[in-house]
Amino acid sequence: MANDLWRTPPEVFNTLNREFGFVADMASSHENALCDLHFTEEDDSLSLDWAKEIDKRYVFIGHNYVWLNCPYSNPMPWVKKALEAQAGGLGVVMLLNDDTSVGWFAEALKGVSEIRHIVADATPEGKREYSTGRIAFLDGEGKPIPGNNKPQFVLVFNPFKIGAQVTSYVKKSELYGA
Repeated sequence: MANDLWRTPPEVFNTLNREFGFVADMASSHENALCDLHFTEEDDSLSLDWAKEIDKRYVFIGHNYVWLNCPYSNPMPWVKKALEAQAGGLGVVMLLNDDTSVGWFAEALKGVSEIRHIVADATPEGKREYSTGRIAFLDGEGKPIPGNNKPQFVLVFNPFKIGAQVTSYVKKSELYGA
């Protein structure tokens, strides 16, 4: 699917990276990788033990996290891999379509620590238009793709808070660093 190749806006990644200090991007291309250590389709990160791969390259500092904006056409294997990594002591932060009605979300609930729904900013008083919390992903040339028709959320798999399921809401402007 075309949106499997959409890039995370750097502002969104940078905001989350300041909080988590990502050591790797687990599903990227060489062109859109957001971390020096990144895994492409050719690397097939689903076949790897993420915790062991990260442990080979980084000293465990008690809170190693990886970034994951996986292909949206089939998130289930990525959710299962995030749960496996979490059980192995590695934190995973995923950006996905906000859809609690699907099987992969039910699977995520087995271990997810935080669910951060991305919401719109308040419409200024007296304005008739509305704002949206939907992320404008980037195309292969780094240009925003208009018309994203689905909201997103951030799922955090913290290895020290397995299954906490803390639910919160974050304004889009906060993710974009505004």
